[in-house]
Amino acid sequence: MKEQYDDKNGYCRMLGHTLSFRYCRALGMEGEPCHNILNCWFERFDVERFMGENYSEEEIEGIFKPPKTRISALAEIANKKVP
Repeated sequence: MKEQYDDKNGYCRMLGHTLSFRYCRALGMEGEPCHNILNCWFERFDVERFMGENYSEEEIEGIFKPPKTRISALAEIANKKVP
């Protein structure tokens, strides 16, 4: 059950304040977990096990793929064709 830890709170090292696990679990545009979820939650519960039980190997691979740099994201936007 993906929602089992949603009410737990922890400190987000990226944003610099406390957030619920619910926020970290459904952060992205597609509702996928934050790529830093293992680093922030490993001390509170077995987050690696949670990920393995609730996400496929393909989903996990996509979640933990290194994020784009700001420069590459801006270049991608600049190169898009406007309809």
